[in-house]
Amino acid sequence: MNKYEIMFLFDPTFAADGDKVREEIERILGRAEAKITFLEKWDERRLAYEIKGRRRGTYFLVYFECEGEKITGIERDARLSETVLRILVKRADNITPAVIERFMPSSRATATDSKPSDAPAKPAATSSSSDGSEEEASAEEKSSAVAVAESDDE
Repeated sequence: MNKYEIMFLFDPTFAADGDKVREEIERILGRAEAKITFLEKWDERRLAYEIKGRRRGTYFLVYFECEGEKITGIERDARLSETVLRILVKRADNITPAVIERFMPSSRATATDSKPSDAPAKPAATSSSSDGSEEEASAEEKSSAVAVAESDDE
């Protein structure tokens, strides 16, 4: 069995009832005989472009274990669902529970709340050195840039 991460984007009117969303996710993954290890509601956000006539969507993150050949069935079932706007499935063999918790919206909010508001912005991915070459930014700079960028709601 392989580990996978799937991000569901639901219609926000349907996502208001968390029990129905959980049932829909369990139905889709249950048909593929997947074992859900983690399911968490993320945010409702404004979408960059309209999807199925919707301008907003609610995200749900799910980690599960499943046979690799069953992923196409999961994607098909999600496309056929009237409440699922989009999904993204990724292989997640190296993901541990500690990593999952670190990237949850609640932990991102507390990380950005503890920063001073007048702190200067750090470069996101690369920085130029005195000889003109670009160097990789440190892991701390990357994670703080991601946390700040993803915390903006609109």
